[in-house]
Amino acid sequence: MNLKESLVNFLYDKNYFINIYDDYTHIFNFKELISLSDKKIILSLEKFKVEIIGNDMFIKKMSKNEILIKGIIDKVGFLYE
Repeated sequence: MNLKESLVNFLYDKNYFINIYDDYTHIFNFKELISLSDKKIILSLEKFKVEIIGNDMFIKKMSKNEILIKGIIDKVGFLYE
């Protein structure tokens, strides 16, 4: 394995990753969409849930295990049960 592959493997967990930008959030490898409103979205991942709180949020794109949420993102938190 070369240096680039080692760095990519270190930075990107293959189980999931979450990218947060100014007006959207990208989540890779989620399991289930649990709750959806324009103010709160809850997604289930393998070992925890992700709660996204904001305003005027909506799903811009969604596939089997990847989602792009657009809107005013105020808070992203993790819920462990």
